[in-house]
Amino acid sequence: MSELVTQAQGLMLQAAIAASTSEPPSVTTAMLARIIVSEAKKQHPNNPLLQNIDLDEKIPDWNDISAAMSVVVRTLGSAISPGEAFRRRGS
Repeated sequence: MSELVTQAQGLMLQAAIAASTSEPPSVTTAMLARIIVSEAKKQHPNNPLLQNIDLDEKIPDWNDISAAMSVVVRTLGSAISPGEAFRRRGS
């Protein structure tokens, strides 16, 4: 699994926990989410789901971050090499 997917999954977990509080995402968390989305867009420039994610317009809330990370995980998590798929199947 790529580091980007691992980071996105971590942010999804953080968002799920933090959504139950009234505490907004920190500036650092929002910046990390933006970096993850930016890198995912670079890796998949023709993916319309990724290209439509916009966390730059406003300060994202936890729902924005969670939804964006979900798209990243689904997109990049499914884009594995045949060799990786075979290794996973054997595990």
